[in-house]
Amino acid sequence: NIINHQTLIATKAERVKWAAKEDNVLEFGLRRAQGPDAGIYGAKAAVIGGCGSTSNVLAGQMFDIKLSGTHAHSYVMSYDSELEAFRDYVKSFPNAAILLVDTYDTLRSGVPHAIEVFKEMREEGVLPEKGKGVYGIRLDSGDLSWLSKEARRMLDEAGFNDAVISASSDLDEHLIESLKQQGAKITLWGV
Repeated sequence: NIINHQTLIATKAERVKWAAKEDNVLEFGLRRAQGPDAGIYGAKAAVIGGCGSTSNVLAGQMFDIKLSGTHAHSYVMSYDSELEAFRDYVKSFPNAAILLVDTYDTLRSGVPHAIEVFKEMREEGVLPEKGKGVYGIRLDSGDLSWLSKEARRMLDEAGFNDAVISASSDLDEHLIESLKQQGAKITLWGV
């Protein structure tokens, strides 16, 4: 069962990476893993299968896997405002400022608040330069294709052409392939 599970995860990761083509795939499997061992060894198997990093801190430590990820909806909801949550997050992670923008209203509050925070980061000189960090948004619900296109337009109009748009939300190779065929503006996939 242990070998079967890891082989299954590595195979699935390879299929997801194939569907994502040149884009980066991040392993977010701990959210759905059945027990701690499955999460740890599943993360390792996903990286073997082609994922570029894991959100599983223990797996990263045990197997020297690059860590990545963003904050959760509960993080945003623990603050009095979405904007306050975003500002606090980027203080702790200025070189990995990926903001989850769909906790409340993606296009009317999430993306505009992210843009406001990115402007503040730019003014303070802490907006990561390409190759020295990453910043952008994550979409976790709704019509990911349409939302990514609208978010890309909003980010570009605000002068943040290099901001990444990442997506999660029960993604698999079929959904990623469909989103790419729809012209989604997503370059990081949390699977």
